[in-house]
Amino acid sequence: MGRSAIKQLRTLEGRQVGLALRGGSRIDDCQLVSAGRNRLGTMWVFVDGADAFVPLDEVIDLWEVVGARAA
Repeated sequence: MGRSAIKQLRTLEGRQVGLALRGGSRIDDCQLVSAGRNRLGTMWVFVDGADAFVPLDEVIDLWEVVGARAA
């Protein structure tokens, strides 16, 4: 994922998103905490009450969840 794509993802930080990952798995309705900083190569999401760090190269699609449920 290039720098321009990461800049676009940063506009969704703090919002509810869904992720499609390589291999066909998905993470639905998680909060995007950080799209990545300082070449760490991971995206920080909050899902099911816990932090998760997803490798950027595993993410093939990301979208904002419209009408996300209230916490």
